[in-house]
Amino acid sequence: MDPADPVLLFDEDGRMFVVYDPALANDLIGSVDEFFEGYDGHGRPVRAYGEPGRVVLALADSEARERDVRRRVQRYYTVFAARHPTRIPPQEADLVEFIRAVADDLIEE
Repeated sequence: MDPADPVLLFDEDGRMFVVYDPALANDLIGSVDEFFEGYDGHGRPVRAYGEPGRVVLALADSEARERDVRRRVQRYYTVFAARHPTRIPPQEADLVEFIRAVADDLIEE
């Protein structure tokens, strides 16, 4: 099963990147070594695989990791949104709606 969009990708420093079409992940990830952590539009963890220049995202597990997604997003807002004091993380209770709101609120760094 393919990841649902949008996919939230995080690097080791906590930066967040949004991939609206998982089939285009290769445009953002040059090699699997560049991949740190990511979650699809349903909160399920994703993994990267493939040769450099042909990286593909796939589900790593079929179970949503709501706590992990919200923790990662909170860290992102704490570190990067601090430069934009009016920005607060979305508050949607439903995980899918939360992920969509986060993707729509991406802060360009």
